[in-house]
Amino acid sequence: MSTIDRYLVAAFLRSYLLLLTVGCGLYILSDLLVNLDEFTDNRDLSFAGVLYAIADYYGHNLPLYFMQLGGPVLAFAGAYTVAMLLRNNEMTSLVAAGVPLQRLAVPILLCAAFLVGLWMINREFVLPNFAHMIARHRNDVVGTRARGIDFARDDNDAILTARSINLRAGRLENVVIVEPRSHGSYVIQADAAVHDPQRKTWRLDVGRRIVETAPTDVESGQFGVRYEPVSEYAFTLSPEELVLRQSAQWAGLLSLRQMNALLKSRNLPNLASVRMNRHIWLTQPLLQLLLLGLTLPFFLTREPISVLVAGGRALLLTGAFFGVAFCAHSMTASDHAALVAWIPLIMFGPVAVLHMANVRT
Repeated sequence: MSTIDRYLVAAFLRSYLLLLTVGCGLYILSDLLVNLDEFTDNRDLSFAGVLYAIADYYGHNLPLYFMQLGGPVLAFAGAYTVAMLLRNNEMTSLVAAGVPLQRLAVPILLCAAFLVGLWMINREFVLPNFAHMIARHRNDVVGTRARGIDFARDDNDAILTARSINLRAGRLENVVIVEPRSHGSYVIQADAAVHDPQRKTWRLDVGRRIVETAPTDVESGQFGVRYEPVSEYAFTLSPEELVLRQSAQWAGLLSLRQMNALLKSRNLPNLASVRMNRHIWLTQPLLQLLLLGLTLPFFLTREPISVLVAGGRALLLTGAFFGVAFCAHSMTASDHAALVAWIPLIMFGPVAVLHMANVRT
């Protein structure tokens, strides 16, 4: 690495870390100002308990904030690094020394590729491990209040409802399971269910299966009911997965491996969302690098130009990019999820290449 390469990498990393820290801080502060009453809604918590709940909630949400802010912060940091060269007239001396302006983008792009690799590690391994913690309600961070499970469906088409769940103990209260059968379905009731992680099953407390029997009186046609004792049931979702499935954004918190496994089952009600999130996962690293490629050329110029003018032009182009990406990624019910997810890359990829190639040196 040359001296200018080390200078650009150091400036880029400083800008990236600073912007990422400020972005996460503003994210947490704005969310806390709006939802502070939810943390204090639990009257059983002391002041120290509320502070612990706030720290615990936002601490576990940091991987989510990094996933959401990684791409925009990458573009802002790259643009700021090159903009400072332009503002301080350092670009002129570099051009006079015979350095091609595209060469200045190389160390930034290589460093950005490394940071995108960290983003992928966070997205595939860190975020899924904290997904059930991210899906918690703000008013029940410490798990001291009851919350129910509504119509959670596993990959065997069984549907579970529970009045409350204790995530730490892995225990459900007042459980009802609708068990699918080839002819109709059975209903299983239990006072409680405790998860057995070794056997991947649920032990039922006073479990009973309600089975219709043949009519005792043929002329009346009235069916009888028989209760069969049930001690355990192999519901395939763990307590963490049950909590996660209650979140509207649960599909976006899964790893690529988990999404591939769900797509093989092909019997979940929101497979379209899982399929779309899988393609978004695959395209997101490329879109982050593309966003950086769209912004850098506005500042790689030998002509005297205001940094504000260059920044305004960059904002217009990146704003159009974000608009197209938002519209495309919102089409979760599309039958062509792969094509829809790749639309931003198809539309703006050639623009970034041509824009970088047309930089005058």
